[in-house]
Amino acid sequence: MLEAVPSDEIADGWPDYGQPRMRQTTEARLANLRRGYLTNALGAIPETRQVRVATYVLAEPGVDAESVHGHLVKFARACNWHVHRVAYIEYSDASIRPPGNAQRPALDAACQAISHGFVHGILTTNRQAIPASSFAYEHLLCRLAERLAFVAFLPSAWLQQPPASLQPPHSTAVPKGTT
Repeated sequence: MLEAVPSDEIADGWPDYGQPRMRQTTEARLANLRRGYLTNALGAIPETRQVRVATYVLAEPGVDAESVHGHLVKFARACNWHVHRVAYIEYSDASIRPPGNAQRPALDAACQAISHGFVHGILTTNRQAIPASSFAYEHLLCRLAERLAFVAFLPSAWLQQPPASLQPPHSTAVPKGTT
C-alpha cells in the first residue's frame, strides 16, 4: 500500500516529475519488515533442527482463546513446527485496559522463551494481537530479529477451517503401493 508524500516533507531542489511522490504506508513497511525477519530467521535454522514456536493469543472479550490456540497449533503442525509446551494466552478486560499499548505479560513471557532459547519465534493470529502502536511493534520486531527470531501470523482462513489439503483424510483406504 502506498501513500502520497506530503509536500512539506519534500526537500527544495528535488526534481518535480509532475506526479505525486509515493511511499509505503507504515503498516505496509512493518509487514514487509516482519516478513523479511521471518525469512531470515527461518533461513538461519539448520535443516537438521525443527522450528520451535510459542503460540500467543490475545483473548479480547468474546474470543474463545482455547479454540484460537487450537487453530494455531494445527497450523504449526501443518508447517512441521514444534509447538512450545506453554500456551501464552493474554486475557484482557476491555473495560480496564487502556487504549493503545497495554502491558502484555504473556507476550513478554513468550519473548523470554525466545531469549532463553526455548523457541525460535512467536505464532499469533494477526497484527492486532501485537502492540497497537507502530513504534512498539517495530521495536518488538527489531528486538526479536537481533536474536534471529520471528513473529508469524496465522492465515485468516485457518480461523474458520484449515485447508482441506491439510486436514486428516476421512478415508480408510490403504494408499497404492503399500501393504
